[in-house]
Amino acid sequence: MSSTPSPTHDARFVPLNGTLNTRDLGGLPVAGHGLTRSGVFYRSDIPMALNGADLERLRSLGLTTVIDLRQPQELERDPNSLAGTNGIDYQNVEIWGHIDAADDRPTDPYDITAFYLRALDHAGPAFVRVLSLLAAAPGAALFHCTAGKDRTGLVAALLLESVGVDRATIVDDFALTHDRIGPLRERLLNDAEQNGVKREDFVRLLGATPELIGPALDHLDERFGGAVAYLKANGLAAEALGTLRRKLLG
Repeated sequence: MSSTPSPTHDARFVPLNGTLNTRDLGGLPVAGHGLTRSGVFYRSDIPMALNGADLERLRSLGLTTVIDLRQPQELERDPNSLAGTNGIDYQNVEIWGHIDAADDRPTDPYDITAFYLRALDHAGPAFVRVLSLLAAAPGAALFHCTAGKDRTGLVAALLLESVGVDRATIVDDFALTHDRIGPLRERLLNDAEQNGVKREDFVRLLGATPELIGPALDHLDERFGGAVAYLKANGLAAEALGTLRRKLLG
């Protein structure tokens, strides 16, 4: 894996034909440590239609581990191109299933921030499983959901805050998704309309703006004492946390 810091914003995106929103979590400022290392962890939308050039590109990045955050019905509907790929350890760790089983459903089903808060409240062990897999990855690792926005955004936020990336940078990274997923957003809106969901309702679930993630990060502080305390309380081993820091900070 490369230890060279990468530039921020557009240069962090990995150009692939089969995804819209794959980007490196390197090149982000950490007080006292410079920048996070590039070539270690990648966040993405679903790698569903990768071609041969995409696979070669990912292999060139040293990718060894893929963590799919989607639910079983999503895996069946949109199979992951990297599942079963030789040399790739593919893992499925679902997030939303934990909140589906909870009884504190929000009154507004299109309030995406409420989903974030409930995910933090109920899916702690799943988040810890993801970060443990990232720590154990022998090479570069990629994690994704469908759009690379909500579940992926929460994992990225927990990972980045746990190694010391500041809150403003985490929010900025989250918001980069908004303009990247236009074609996917349109497809999801069309699918929702075909299933009888009003477009103006469903579109509220598809944003990636600072005001959507900010309250979830505040909730992480107010209820759990921050990302590190949250992850430890849900079982993240000190050794895994140390490994994540070494991988991203050098």
